[in-house]
Amino acid sequence: MRHRLPHARLRLLALLAVAGCGGTDPIEPTERIPTALTLTPDDVVMTFLNQSVQLSARVEDQNGIVMPTPIEWVVADPAVASISTDGLITALSVGSTTVSASGLGLSATASVEVVQQISSFAVVQGDNQEAIRDSTLAELIVVRAVDQGGTGIPGLAVTFTPGADNGTVSVSSVDTDENGEASTEWTLGSVFGEQDLLVSIPGRSVAVSAIARSEVPTPDLAAVGSLRVSSVVPTTLEAVTVTGSIINIGDLASGAARVSLAANGTEIASVDLPSMGPNDSTEVQFDVGPLGAGSNSLVFTVDADDDVVELFESNNELTTSLTVLSQASVTPGVPVTNISVTADSEGLFLVDVAGPATLTISFSAPNGDADIYVSDDPRPAFRDDFKACVSLSSDSNESCQVPFADGRYHILVHAYTSENQGGTVSGGTLTVSTDVALEPFEIELDFIDPGTQSQNDAFIAAAARWSQIIVADIWDIGLSASSPLSTSACTGEPYERSTPIDDVLILVVIEPIDGQGSVLGQAGPCVTRPVNGHTIVGTMTFDEADLIELENAGRLSDVILHEMGHVLGVGTLWNRQNLLRNPSIPSNPGVDTHFSGPYAIDAFDDVGGSGYVGAKVPVANDSIRGQSDSHWRENVLDNELMTPFIEGSGSNPLSDVTVASMKDLGYGVDLNSGDNYFLPLNAAQSNIPAAPGLPGFIDLRGDLREGPIFTLDKRSRLREWLR
Repeated sequence: MRHRLPHARLRLLALLAVAGCGGTDPIEPTERIPTALTLTPDDVVMTFLNQSVQLSARVEDQNGIVMPTPIEWVVADPAVASISTDGLITALSVGSTTVSASGLGLSATASVEVVQQISSFAVVQGDNQEAIRDSTLAELIVVRAVDQGGTGIPGLAVTFTPGADNGTVSVSSVDTDENGEASTEWTLGSVFGEQDLLVSIPGRSVAVSAIARSEVPTPDLAAVGSLRVSSVVPTTLEAVTVTGSIINIGDLASGAARVSLAANGTEIASVDLPSMGPNDSTEVQFDVGPLGAGSNSLVFTVDADDDVVELFESNNELTTSLTVLSQASVTPGVPVTNISVTADSEGLFLVDVAGPATLTISFSAPNGDADIYVSDDPRPAFRDDFKACVSLSSDSNESCQVPFADGRYHILVHAYTSENQGGTVSGGTLTVSTDVALEPFEIELDFIDPGTQSQNDAFIAAAARWSQIIVADIWDIGLSASSPLSTSACTGEPYERSTPIDDVLILVVIEPIDGQGSVLGQAGPCVTRPVNGHTIVGTMTFDEADLIELENAGRLSDVILHEMGHVLGVGTLWNRQNLLRNPSIPSNPGVDTHFSGPYAIDAFDDVGGSGYVGAKVPVANDSIRGQSDSHWRENVLDNELMTPFIEGSGSNPLSDVTVASMKDLGYGVDLNSGDNYFLPLNAAQSNIPAAPGLPGFIDLRGDLREGPIFTLDKRSRLREWLR
């Protein structure tokens, strides 16, 4: 093979050829002359001892080209700093000096200054002592100032200033010694209880505390910590539990005392407190309420009647402010009318249901854009956590249902407003009933590339099975012109749709991929709803050759049912709902990954998992993308349908655990609709990852759709997308 020389090289050879021919004198090389030595940096300031700074020196010739050469380094005052043979200078003491660099007959000098800047100023001895009032503390009060390297800073002016009536010090002003320390002796004042001493240096200060006790043993009941309330924002229909902590920090038993709780200056509850010995502690709880709407100031008072002669009285109270929301009770079958909710505000209602029954909540108003959110008890603190049912249509005509309702339910009406839309809702009517038929959950299948009739029938049967599990309708939602479907983000091809979706649309593609084996296909959500995050549009793509093999093996229905579960959210929406804990991906294989939904945990216990010693419910944790963090753990749940492997023979039940996990995701489900299933007797009681599938297993690892998951807002506009 012939190699062509680069053009620049050809030109050079040509010039050399000319120079070698007769009639032209040879070109003599020019001698390089060291011309400049540059030192970088040339002004060094180091702010703590043992700090190091790298210096560099370079010698250039008359053409500005670097001439490599050894550099000799010299520090003028080696007590201030040292320097290595490669130019690393290290601070040794406070002061100024210079560093010289020389080479090839040239030299340059850099100035060096070492100072100590304060990095930390703290009490190193004597804080939190106790002594009899008017007596001297046993330990000196010692403070220390250090630089960033931890070396003490000498010569700093330190002042010791006791608080008012907090005694005297033996030394009120002194400079720090060679270790950066300063000390004084503190004699406490005559007041009982906590006393303070302020210690200051230029720009910094620190407080020292001590307890001054009585000459004779004295009790001291102290309310400590913060006043805790069981609900951050309760309503006018909810009682709350208020808890305060008490400790006797005195050195004598207190005797009996009374503890009270006041709201807005009026005592609302009290309890008799038995005598407490020195250092005894206890908690006192009050179950109170409902409280009035608006801001409530709560005061928890120990020794409310001043029966105990204490060391000091200033520590007997805890206070907090509590905002109480207005909430109205609703009776099934009795409409609540003339409801008004100001823009971007919330109205709260409560209904008790003697079930199980289908709870239907409807709201209508002539103006504004109201949305409704429903939750079972206890009421969540935030609107987006209301998951029993949600309706977010683009006007004020809303309705949703809770199947098998039983007990107390909270209803929230939100007056939506955004971009000059929505606003105050007025004249609204809320209707709650338990005698309306349940609207079914609809799964619409669109066979973009259909398979055989028997294959298509397997998809239809899987949709029917999931509709027996998820039984409650979700509000219809339309797609805007800029939706991910229109931009081909779901299947790779634009997909136009003019009618709303009720409730889920699944796009099915059966096409050649790579023949039998290897890639079976992928499934998962593409577009999800606002707030509850439920799937609006999902995709299921399969290799037609693999479907033929699965159908011949009698496992087509199991695989399609499994993959449709991923479309609806099994494993694909767990993390978005904050239900996946300790994920193993990307690089934590063997961590105890688990699903934390309370309904799924109860179901796991019911199918034999009550004695399981790991975190519940165990999730695949091999750190394998497409398998881990998205399926139940194989070596625990074995042949359950939503593990990463389908049993080649025998049953693969869709258990109550999977059914309950859908309720944790906020779907309205029939908790008794799972297949007959019980954990195997040899289920692993640990977080050991599952072994790869055995011969005869169908390996579904890597079956999750890889594309982005889009979320729409309630106006059907693209809000965000997550991979």
